[in-house]
Amino acid sequence: MTRDLPLPGGCNCGEVRYLITQPILTTYICHCHLCQKRTGSAFSMSVVIPADGFDLARGKPLRTERRLAGGARIFAHVCPACHSRTHTQREGRKTVNVRAGTLDDTSWVRPVAQFWTSSAQPWAVVHGDILSYAEQPTDFTPLLIAWREQSK
Repeated sequence: MTRDLPLPGGCNCGEVRYLITQPILTTYICHCHLCQKRTGSAFSMSVVIPADGFDLARGKPLRTERRLAGGARIFAHVCPACHSRTHTQREGRKTVNVRAGTLDDTSWVRPVAQFWTSSAQPWAVVHGDILSYAEQPTDFTPLLIAWREQSK
């Protein structure tokens, strides 16, 4: 499903606001334990966009950093007032992962894949027409293709 751009979003309290100005590349659910802990829920959901398609409209998020097992760094951006995580970016990547729940309108978001089903809550695994990975996929091409097909 395609949406008219720009797509507005922001944190829970409204101090941080953003616009997505480039077409979405894909969407996915992550069931890993870290995402469960960060969200206080069964999974997180991301909308992946080109990095130059994320425009900060208001506020200045705090940037936190964590290292992955392989040494790569991921930067998370959170509102300094309400601590809502709005987006993340892996070091050296030309994409940004926007937390889908921070969009003003989420009614159209349909993930095409789910990761880390090996650590998912059994009741939260999506069955049906969705790509599923027991852990982190190494090739995102199928996700890009699935999103393009779904968006027609």
